[in-house]
Amino acid sequence: MRARIRQSEGLRHVVIALAILVAVLVVGVVGYILIEDMTFTQALYMTVITITTVGFREVRPLDTAGIYFTIFLIITGFSALLFFLTGLFEFVLSEYLGNLWGRRKMQNTIAKLVNHYIVCGFGRVGRSVAEELSTQSKQLVVIERDEEVFERCVNDGYLAIHGSAIDNQTLIRAGIDRAVGLVSALRSDADNLYVILTARVMRPEILLIARADQPESEEKLEMVGADRVVSPPKIAGKRMANLMVRPGACEFLDVVTGGNLPEYQLSEMSVDGDSRLAGKTVKETRLKDEMGVTILALRKKGATGFDANPSSDDLVEEGDILILIGTPEQMAKLEDSVAR
Repeated sequence: MRARIRQSEGLRHVVIALAILVAVLVVGVVGYILIEDMTFTQALYMTVITITTVGFREVRPLDTAGIYFTIFLIITGFSALLFFLTGLFEFVLSEYLGNLWGRRKMQNTIAKLVNHYIVCGFGRVGRSVAEELSTQSKQLVVIERDEEVFERCVNDGYLAIHGSAIDNQTLIRAGIDRAVGLVSALRSDADNLYVILTARVMRPEILLIARADQPESEEKLEMVGADRVVSPPKIAGKRMANLMVRPGACEFLDVVTGGNLPEYQLSEMSVDGDSRLAGKTVKETRLKDEMGVTILALRKKGATGFDANPSSDDLVEEGDILILIGTPEQMAKLEDSVAR
């Protein structure tokens, strides 16, 4: 999208500059005909050599009015010609060298990212992941090896790298050493397996999410280091069944998790050791009373499951994860309170 905008702006610059140049030519021809009583050919010749400043002699000596008109034509005509050549040069560079410069600039931007996400593959699943991360204002880098798909990804406004995600150097260029999470959404389960294995070795602490189309691939992906494995066919089946049985509950979860309901926001919070919540019971945190934020679930450090609707006497400790719901204003107030 941005590439097309740059190209259209460059073309518009060329068209405007050409229109100004043609207008100056017309003024020059008409001026010489009226002031110096020249023929059309003589006036055109005088206008061209004046604008281009080639220094050829006049077709005949000019009177005072003709001299002043020529001075005016030199200034305006040369400026118009320079404006046109600049626009033409800019358009040619943006057309033929824009991709090269754009990719270099984009790579420099990627090299400065910290705590970002890497999305491997920009197919239907990868695109959805990128859109959702962008909706949540998260920084991300897409890795795509198909040239046409890569260009479409860049035109959509995403930072992207053209290359194979199974290549170590491509992951390094994407900033895996500074990323907080990686999603492998490639079409091949074998490729996803290789990407997860490579990423886990290169960055042991990174969060890894993998796509799996075949049921037997899920266990293998978890074995090589995937923190979560998502099966689009399985999720689609569960989703359709739940919409049949519990449509209201599904709709509520959609609007809360998707950010389509401005009154509510579902969020998670990891409890740090210096957090004011650490060492208190759910009741003692007073999140509901002071800020209106409700604790929906609590997962203790090291546990694999969540305690839904925890008791008011449950202790919140360092390393625990809280699932919270509240308005955006309440969530912002909570974050400020915990940060202090």
